[in-house]
Amino acid sequence: MPAFLLLVVVFFSSVFSVVDEASLKIIEQFLSSMNTLEADMTMDICSGEKNSVSEYFEGKIWLDRHHGFLRINYGKNVMIAREGMLFIDQENQEVQKIETENTPAGILLKPTINFKEEKFIVKSLTKRNDLWQLFLFYDSPIGQIPVTLYFKPLPVMILLGWTIQNPDGSVTNVHLNPEKTHMAIDIDASIFQMK
Repeated sequence: MPAFLLLVVVFFSSVFSVVDEASLKIIEQFLSSMNTLEADMTMDICSGEKNSVSEYFEGKIWLDRHHGFLRINYGKNVMIAREGMLFIDQENQEVQKIETENTPAGILLKPTINFKEEKFIVKSLTKRNDLWQLFLFYDSPIGQIPVTLYFKPLPVMILLGWTIQNPDGSVTNVHLNPEKTHMAIDIDASIFQMK
């Protein structure tokens, strides 16, 4: 009987990811200490039954966590977070205004990252060679939003991007170019102004 129980434990531990608390702490410390970031990026939105790419954009991201600022340019569209609000200005649409903490952007803008907070439900942390994938749910007024964050841990940890499962069923994938990602740099505050 003990051999059977051991077999069951081994089987289930190989099927279900167990979160490595030490690695999770490394990610928390990295995100909490990442004061500024500037990167070239691409964004694609996948939708439909086959989850095929329906929209593709090239753009740029700027992040100043110390001041709570974020700007994402994608195509002719822009998202700007400042003073606790996220402004989404899409071509030919009215500007949307949402509290930042009610969106996944709140993950990057929290002064200190702690995945044990109520806003987060960590589901798994997968480590494969030079890619770490952190899958979690982010609590928002419209429900729990599935988010996956991607990191390259070595030679120094960098953020590679994220995936967000949108309420309409589509998926947004953001990929930061590691060759054109810069951290701990000065960013002119005027970048975060709506124009």
